[in-house]
Amino acid sequence: MKKRGFTLIELLAVVVILVIIVLIATPIILNIVEKSRKESFRDSIYGILEITELDAMLNEANLPFSYVIEGNKTVPEVNFSGKLDAYGEIIVNEKGQTKVEVDNGKWCAKKEYNESKIVLSSSPCTDNPIIMGNLTVEPKWGDGLLVTSSATSKTSTITEYEFIVKKQNEIITSYTSELSEYLFPFEHFDNNEEYQFEVVVKDNQNHTNDTSVMYLLSYEPVITRYLVVEVFEHLNGNGAVINELEFLDNHNEKIDYTVGDVYDSTTKGLPFYWNSSSYWSQNNLNNGTYSYNSNPDGGQTSTLFIYNSNETNKYARFLIDFGEEKEIKTIKLWTGGSDRRQPRNIKIYRYSLELNSSFKKDYIETRDDTLPIIYDKTFTSIYETPTNNTNYFIYPEDTKEPIITEIKVANDFNILQVKVDVTDPYYSSGIKEYRYALVKDNGILSYDNIPWSESKKTNNIEYDLENLEEGTYYIYVEAIDNALHKTYKVSSPYEFSKRDINSRYIIMEIYDHFSSNGSVITELEIYNNSSQKIAYDIPKIYDKSTNGVPYYWTSTAWPKTRLYDGKTAYTSNSQGSTTSTIFNYSSAAGTGVWTRMIVDFSKAENIKNLKIWLGGPEGRLPKEVHFYVSENSDIDTIYNQNIKERDNTSLVEFTRFSFSENITTVTKFEKNNLVLYKFQKK
Repeated sequence: MKKRGFTLIELLAVVVILVIIVLIATPIILNIVEKSRKESFRDSIYGILEITELDAMLNEANLPFSYVIEGNKTVPEVNFSGKLDAYGEIIVNEKGQTKVEVDNGKWCAKKEYNESKIVLSSSPCTDNPIIMGNLTVEPKWGDGLLVTSSATSKTSTITEYEFIVKKQNEIITSYTSELSEYLFPFEHFDNNEEYQFEVVVKDNQNHTNDTSVMYLLSYEPVITRYLVVEVFEHLNGNGAVINELEFLDNHNEKIDYTVGDVYDSTTKGLPFYWNSSSYWSQNNLNNGTYSYNSNPDGGQTSTLFIYNSNETNKYARFLIDFGEEKEIKTIKLWTGGSDRRQPRNIKIYRYSLELNSSFKKDYIETRDDTLPIIYDKTFTSIYETPTNNTNYFIYPEDTKEPIITEIKVANDFNILQVKVDVTDPYYSSGIKEYRYALVKDNGILSYDNIPWSESKKTNNIEYDLENLEEGTYYIYVEAIDNALHKTYKVSSPYEFSKRDINSRYIIMEIYDHFSSNGSVITELEIYNNSSQKIAYDIPKIYDKSTNGVPYYWTSTAWPKTRLYDGKTAYTSNSQGSTTSTIFNYSSAAGTGVWTRMIVDFSKAENIKNLKIWLGGPEGRLPKEVHFYVSENSDIDTIYNQNIKERDNTSLVEFTRFSFSENITTVTKFEKNNLVLYKFQKK
């Protein structure tokens, strides 16, 4: 039978039909894709909207609030899934209602406060590219009100911010800046008054946009009878000088005071000239004359502290007594002069209890820093003429108790370190004691049944993680001040876990030594989970004392291979010292010299036990030996970053040996059941 193929006409017909199908199908497919992208954009906006509504509920006190969308993130940040790549804003008003205006360059998503559905239209949402965001007012206690704009623009560059302050619709002050924030000093404001803060934003395309916020300023001045003033060190010359020290009350009137107990650590008693009747007298601290002349006959208004002392850590302290409790809003302090006796630092503490017989010893003759501080000024340059440094002592209301601002947690391999930052407000008189609790699986305990530790004087505590069970933990901290006000705070949840050490490389560090001219390791053995000794090599090492490999490292007397040859004998005779390796050789003891090396197992190994032999008749004992696991797998990177530079970035310490006295016989030290501990936020 004769086979017959397609004719040209038939083939052309098929091609034409296929083209027609493609022409018909392509718009349909493109429309489906476009519709899918459109719905995905709208769904993403709904997802972010749901998250911001929840976040706003948790921060209800801050409403109204704005979430500015920039690319694939929000400011302030909330976590959402998916990729948005859009710009715009979601605003939550006082009632919790939301307004949406988000633009991805193709569609504009909009929703008004009283609407429930998001409507999409063609981009752009508006002809003005400036998105205002939140205008925040934050008190910087002692300085002023920090006003910050979160305005942004997708298609233009913001060039100017005009900050305006109004009271009852009248402009009090204004400031124009290229920066998005400005600090208005407290001198512009009165207590318990409401102010309107407005910012006008301009861009390089002549667009402008503005927003405003109302802010009620409510503060309480420092209330006290006593202050402790400290002058610390000096920058030049042969002493430190305060020219004048004034305190103003809430009505800006100067408060009279007398100077009580004083102590100068240079003289171990009164400062030089403290009781002089002709110049540099204590009586001139508050006499209203600010001029200063280096000639003693003309220097009638300066008081000299820590005179003729070029040593570090020298200080003088003295007591100020107002006679009765006073409200202090402002301090004015003049320092410097023609012979440039500029202090390095001045601090002022408040003492709100009654004076007792131990006051001078506890707070004047020592640099005790447990008192609440109301002034802290560090000087970096020398004033050649008396210069006024003004500070406004304004504190928030309702702060009778100490405020625990932060609980800091650090995991030092098998030790958990907890440190607490406490703000001691004006009613307090210094923190008296702390109590701590590490609580498993329960972050909602009542105050009365928290398993508190014994009281401590310090703001930190350490927990040994070795016997801690795995799981979720909360950290509780209580602070009690000298006036017996107390407060407590609980941390966010932390997850504690243990894991085996599984690595190809570990890093060993030999740090410092006690005596003789170096430190020695006689033998080092490392074992796996099956108690089998792991063979290793040492491909990289750096000795700080030689700026290269250690002495004898490649010699036949004390070579590196002796570290793992199974012999642990040691004698001081170099011919007999066939099993020892010297590090930090010929460096002076106590100088912090170190050696680090990479231990290479050739493949990843589970490390469980470690044995090390140290010491000998010459007493070449290191002060510390540290072992780390590297989170980096590149040996050259480990050497350049962690070995040669002694940088612990990407290193996790899993054990250490520390010694307080020299050992003159070869002694074996062991670490068993080694494990890595991880204590991190959930």
